[in-house]
Amino acid sequence: MGNLSEHFSYRDFACRCDQCKSDVRVHLGLVGALEAIAEHFRKVPRISEAFRCDAACGNTGSIKKNSHRQGRAAHIYVEGVPLNELFSFVKDIPEIRGIGYYAKEGLLHIDTRQLDKDQPKDIWAKENGKIVPLTPDLKSRYGIS
Repeated sequence: MGNLSEHFSYRDFACRCDQCKSDVRVHLGLVGALEAIAEHFRKVPRISEAFRCDAACGNTGSIKKNSHRQGRAAHIYVEGVPLNELFSFVKDIPEIRGIGYYAKEGLLHIDTRQLDKDQPKDIWAKENGKIVPLTPDLKSRYGIS
């Protein structure tokens, strides 16, 4: 039992760098989305990375707009659940507004970034170390509907 929700505690979301002594920030919408995943699959999603402090963000663009820096993002997997099946469920969770499909790593990036109500979800893949749009060809290759 966690101190944020039934399955999650602050330490699940803490920065994993060596400099900040496990600083943490977490958006409760992200926790709620993770609980929805746990309920659906009857397995707790594992978080490989969530909050990133300024040092951990490094030169990855604007720190202020970085979903990990804001505590709104996590890289997750669910043991025994194929990544394409996890993606298919996650894409319909309203709180999740950004999804990255990291096939090589076996992870999904999910985030609860703020979007205008008519703005579509941001969905991409990580291919050969680069972030690219999740095209129909990539969806077909990964078995995503």
